[in-house]
Amino acid sequence: MPFFVVTCTDHENSLEKRLAVRPQHLERLQKLDDEGRLVTAGAMPKDPANPQAGFIGSTIVVEFESREALDAWLQEEPFLKEGVYAHIDVKPFNKAFPKG
Repeated sequence: MPFFVVTCTDHENSLEKRLAVRPQHLERLQKLDDEGRLVTAGAMPKDPANPQAGFIGSTIVVEFESREALDAWLQEEPFLKEGVYAHIDVKPFNKAFPKG
């Protein structure tokens, strides 16, 4: 199955909404992790020392059977549906490390 890098950019001033929707977002990522399809995921803070400054967005590296399957999964992403993400960019990815 191919890998993809998903880069998500937050709307300005979306911190409160991000925090409210975060449990649903994490639940979906946990399911991917349980299935062995999540390589890494995390938020990109504006200021790593101050989470209250908000976030630039998120980066996720995932494995899906196709780009179409990933797109269908992204359509149900709570951060997208609830207006946290302003933009999502997807690129194919060739995973070299870690092996396995």
